[in-house]
Amino acid sequence: ELRQKHVKQQYSKKMAPRSKPPEFKDREIDASIDLCCWVVLCPLTVGAIPYKTTIKLDAEEVTKIDVGLCGKSESKRPYGELGSVQQSTCCCCVSMTSSFGEISPGCGCQHSKVEELVEELKTRQRTRGDTAQIQRTEQTLERLDYMETKLDLIMEHLNIRQPVEAQTMGR
Repeated sequence: ELRQKHVKQQYSKKMAPRSKPPEFKDREIDASIDLCCWVVLCPLTVGAIPYKTTIKLDAEEVTKIDVGLCGKSESKRPYGELGSVQQSTCCCCVSMTSSFGEISPGCGCQHSKVEELVEELKTRQRTRGDTAQIQRTEQTLERLDYMETKLDLIMEHLNIRQPVEAQTMGR
């Protein structure tokens, strides 16, 4: 009866509902260079700088779309593979750096847009990246422990003995 009471206590502790990771809405952020800056820099860079940069954020990955004189390029990465997402400054210009490279909206003076982009990517990265994977693994292990407790209760209620292997494993 003492064992049954202990198992019931474990069972009631495990009854707490599991929290789901937050769901993010898909977003699209325009991180393009200002047209005037692009026109000035275009001859110096032989048109290598894209005139339109769009960052698409969905539930599982981020997509960077660049449109330039030579065409359109698209690059996708899961949030866990973004690497370090940081805001960097050089003189008065501000940019966001990640495994996508450097992104500097406007003429490099749009601090609020860079801060928004960095914060949004870091939030999604924490939730969907490596840390989130570890947390989901821990939740799975807790759920497995919960199921074992339920199984123990059922076996005890039906007067079924524990298998010999389980007894020797320290259960």
